[in-house]
Amino acid sequence: MKKIVKLSLIAAAAVAGLSTSSLAADSIAEAFQNGKVKGSVKSFYFAKSTDANTADKDSSIWVNGGSINYVTDSYNGLVFGATFQTSHVGTIDDDGATKTFSATMDASGSVLSESYLQYTYANTTFKGGRQYISTPLLAGSGSRMIKQSFEAYLLVNTDLPDTTIVAGNVTKFAGRTDGTGDVGSFNKLGTGSGVATVYIKNTSIDNLTARFQYADYDETANLLYVDAVYKMPSDLKPFIGIQYFDTDTDDSANKDNSLYGIKAGMNIKGIDLFLGYTSTSGTTGDNNVNHGVGSAAFANYTTTTETAGGDAFKAGTDAARVAIGYNFAGVKAKIAYTTFDNVVNDLDETTLNLSYKFTKNLGASLDYSMMDYETNDTDKTALRTKLTYSF
Repeated sequence: MKKIVKLSLIAAAAVAGLSTSSLAADSIAEAFQNGKVKGSVKSFYFAKSTDANTADKDSSIWVNGGSINYVTDSYNGLVFGATFQTSHVGTIDDDGATKTFSATMDASGSVLSESYLQYTYANTTFKGGRQYISTPLLAGSGSRMIKQSFEAYLLVNTDLPDTTIVAGNVTKFAGRTDGTGDVGSFNKLGTGSGVATVYIKNTSIDNLTARFQYADYDETANLLYVDAVYKMPSDLKPFIGIQYFDTDTDDSANKDNSLYGIKAGMNIKGIDLFLGYTSTSGTTGDNNVNHGVGSAAFANYTTTTETAGGDAFKAGTDAARVAIGYNFAGVKAKIAYTTFDNVVNDLDETTLNLSYKFTKNLGASLDYSMMDYETNDTDKTALRTKLTYSF
C-alpha cells in the first residue's frame, strides 16, 4: 500500500493546479519569453478580543504584502513555475499571554513558496519541487498574508474516464510564520520520508462527485478520507453529501478515531441554504481525529472561518452548522452558526462573511466571528478585513 501511496501524492499536487499551454514554445528561450506573470498586492487588518478576566489581552495586527507568480510556456512538455511571497507588519498589538498572531500573521520577510518543474506526457503529469497543494488531507491555507506551501513530488494521471488519480510524496511544509516575526521556512515532515499519499476523484456517475485520499504520515498515523456529493438536477440546485475521516495511529498506546459527516443544501430565489453535521467517536482522554497537514486541510462539513471547525475533530464531539448566503448590490454575504458539543469545552461560533468587488482586480472582504465557550471568561470575538488587488 505504501508504494501506491508514494505515487498518489504526485497525483494530488497535479489536481491542485497543474496546467499546460495549448501553444507550446519552439525553444527554451521562447518558453521563458512567452511565460505568464500574475500576482497580488494585499493589505490585511486582523483583531481579536478576549474576555477581560483571562490572561490574554485584546490583540490586533496590520500587515501589507503580496505575491508574484511566473510560469513558463510549455517546451516539449516541460514547464517551470515559481511564486514569491512577501509580508511586512505595519503595526501590531499582541502582548497577551498567548501570542494571538505569532503563528499566523506576525511575519516580516519574503519566501520563495513555489519553485517547481512540471513535465506532461500524454495524460500523465509529474510536478516536483516547492508547490501549493489542495486536497482533503493535504492543503495549504491562503487566508493569511503568507500562503502555506509544500515541497512535494507528485504524479497525476487521467487515463481512466472521468477519473483523476494523484500520487506521490510530500517531504516538507512551510507555515505562515516562524513564530519569531519572520516568514515560515520549509521544515521536514516527520522524521523519515514525509507523507506518502494517494488521491482519487471520480465523476463517472452523472451529478455525483466521489473522492478518496489515503495518507501515510511517517511515524505518526495512517489517514483516510472519503466523500461523495450528489447534485440533483433541479432549479433549486439541491445537493447532499457524506464524508468519513479515519485516523490509524502508529503508537499502540493511542486509540484510533474516526469522524463521519453529512451535509445538504439548496438555493431558493438566490438564497443559499446549508446544513452540516459531523460526529467523532471516543471520549475524554481519547485521541482526536487527525484532519491532515496544512491549515486548509479541514474538509469537515462543520468547518468555520475563525477556528476552522477544529473542535469537530476532538474525541466525542457532535457538531452542527447552519449557513445562509445571499448576494445583493454586488455584495456577497453569508451568516453561519456552528455548535460543537464535546466532552471538554462546548463552543458556539457565529460568523458574518462579506465580500465586494470594486473592479475586476480590486476586492475587499470582512469577516466577523463570535466564539461563545461553555467555560466562563473564555469568549472571544475576531475581525478580519482584507483589501486585495490582483493583476
